[in-house]
Amino acid sequence: MRVKLAEDCLWFLYQSAKYKNSAISFSFGSRLKKSHLDRDLKIGKSSIYNSKIENNVSIGDRCNIFNSCLESYTSVYSESNIIDCTIGRFTYIAGQSNLNLVKVGKFCSIGSHLLCGNGEHPTDFVSTHPVFFSSLQQCGVSFTDNNLFEERKEIIIGNDVWIGSRVFIRDGVKIGNGAIVGAGSVVVKDVPDYAIVGGVPAKAIRYRFTEDLIKKLQSIEWWNLSEENLRAAQPLIAQPDIQLFISWYEHNIANP
Repeated sequence: MRVKLAEDCLWFLYQSAKYKNSAISFSFGSRLKKSHLDRDLKIGKSSIYNSKIENNVSIGDRCNIFNSCLESYTSVYSESNIIDCTIGRFTYIAGQSNLNLVKVGKFCSIGSHLLCGNGEHPTDFVSTHPVFFSSLQQCGVSFTDNNLFEERKEIIIGNDVWIGSRVFIRDGVKIGNGAIVGAGSVVVKDVPDYAIVGGVPAKAIRYRFTEDLIKKLQSIEWWNLSEENLRAAQPLIAQPDIQLFISWYEHNIANP
């Protein structure tokens, strides 16, 4: 135990010196390998491998971040696994979530226990077991040297998406911009822009706005505006009259 503590102390001092210009708040137990880290980061007792972590990112304890990119002002809460993912700026992912081969947009709010990117199995083969169609040896052996079925398909989550707790998303699904997915939903089909869905399997409940307002918001793509512009527009974003925000954009950004 004393040897392990001494090793952690040495590692802590080494990493603090290595990233002294990054203002990283290290914790004992963190592991960082082959990764690019920017400034003002908060990293708990987590493992980060072959990943890019941009400015002002927060990562909780017992997280695994592998082969991924976390853009500025993202937060990943404790006990989450982010593998082969891109997480857009100002997005947060609540605790105990598992994302594998997922592209997440900007300004997304993701509840705890999200499960997506678990892989697929064939339903029209004699057997669904990967020992017959996959070379990955999931059970320690494989009967084929070739991959005969596409096991993993990228999941795309748009911008400004709100996903409730304990949601499952099937591989290959695309969730549109501005969509809301109710807690406990099982999403097996694409979700349109600004749709509210829920249930098992998830079905459309209604749309957040009229078709005309949705088209205007889609054309504006406000999530790509600079932080300065978004701060200026904040009073118009945090209120229910959508047209007020659209008018502000048309007068100040589109035609200043």
